[in-house]
Amino acid sequence: MRAYADIEDPFGSAPESSGGEAPGSGGQPRPPRKKRLPPARKVAYSAIGAALSVVMITIAAWLPVTVAPLVLISICYNIVSEKCGIGYGVITMLVSVALGFLCSAANVAVLVLVAVVFVPYSLLCFFIRRLDYKGVPRTVARMLIVAAFAALEVLIVYNIGNALIAVNDYVDLSGIISFIAGGNFALGYVMVTLIAVVLFVLVDFVYVYFSRRIIAKLK
Repeated sequence: MRAYADIEDPFGSAPESSGGEAPGSGGQPRPPRKKRLPPARKVAYSAIGAALSVVMITIAAWLPVTVAPLVLISICYNIVSEKCGIGYGVITMLVSVALGFLCSAANVAVLVLVAVVFVPYSLLCFFIRRLDYKGVPRTVARMLIVAAFAALEVLIVYNIGNALIAVNDYVDLSGIISFIAGGNFALGYVMVTLIAVVLFVLVDFVYVYFSRRIIAKLK
C-alpha cells in the first residue's frame, strides 16, 4: 500500500497553508492569499461604518468638538474601503453624509468639513495606502502628498466660506485669517496654510497608526 501511494503521488502533497513552499519555486514561500469577504459581510461592514460615521457627525455637530470625531469618520471609511473595496467605501461615504445631513443639518460647518475635507481625505488615503510611515522614501512621499492636500483644502474651504458667509454657524475663515496676521490677509493666509499642513500631517500619522491596527484585527 505504501509503494502504491508513492506511485500515485511521487512528489508529495503541497502544503495547504498559504505560507508553504510552491513546488519548483526554489524553496521560495508562497505569498499569503488575501481572504475574499462574502457579500453579506461586506454589506455588514458598510452598514456599521455608515452608522458609526453618522454618530461621529452628530457628536461633532452638537458637542464642542470637531476634528477628533471627523478623523474617526475617515478611519471608518478607510476600514470599509480596504476590507470590502473602494465601491463599498464610496457607498458608505454617500450614505453617511446623507444621513448626517438629516441628523445635523443645522450645523453647516461640520457637514462642509465632512463633505469637502474628510471624504476626499479618505479617498486619498485609499489610493496612497501603500505609502506608510515605514522607511524614509515612503514617509517623505506621503507627507508631501498630505501637505499638498492640506494646502488645497485651505483654499477650497476659504472659497466655500466666502460663498456661505451668511449661513448660520459657518466659521468666517476670511475674518480669522485677517485677525491672525493683524489685518494682513496674505500673511495670515500663509500662516493658516502652514498650520493646516502641520496639523494634517500629524493627523495622518495617527490615522495610519490606528487604522492599520484595527484592520489587522478584523476578520
